[in-house]
Amino acid sequence: MTHREQIRELARSVGHGLTAYIDVHNEIFHEGSTFKSVIKNLFGRGVPMSKFLADAEALVPLWTSLRREIARFRASAESVLKADEREYLDLLSRYVAAIETTVAALVERQGLLCERSKTVGGDSVTWEAFQTSGERYEAAVAGYMALGDELNQAQSLVFDD
Repeated sequence: MTHREQIRELARSVGHGLTAYIDVHNEIFHEGSTFKSVIKNLFGRGVPMSKFLADAEALVPLWTSLRREIARFRASAESVLKADEREYLDLLSRYVAAIETTVAALVERQGLLCERSKTVGGDSVTWEAFQTSGERYEAAVAGYMALGDELNQAQSLVFDD
């Protein structure tokens, strides 16, 4: 397999990881953030916050593995990569780091929600702490999406022959 083909495979793996992240994000924000979910939770039929936290935490090893896989490839091949391949790999690496940051922010946010759901009145977590965590998550999402746009624009560097 050529280096270009290996970079393509890494990009496809990142795409699969992105799908896993989006699935978790959508589940949390569609199931956990609707009026219907509030009603379900009032009657004890909602999805527990601990499940959303566990789903978010399950993404951490996936993105750690992707980052390490790219780093291993870079270490073994960087000296022989063509300029366009190196450029794309650098962008892919930054994208993975941005999603790793996003996943960490999601885990933090869900951890606060989970902690708050376990206490009477939610006194253990302040609204300000949760709001700050949510803002950090939104900023991380915006960051990975901006890099994703760059990555999509740069795909011709390795996907066009």
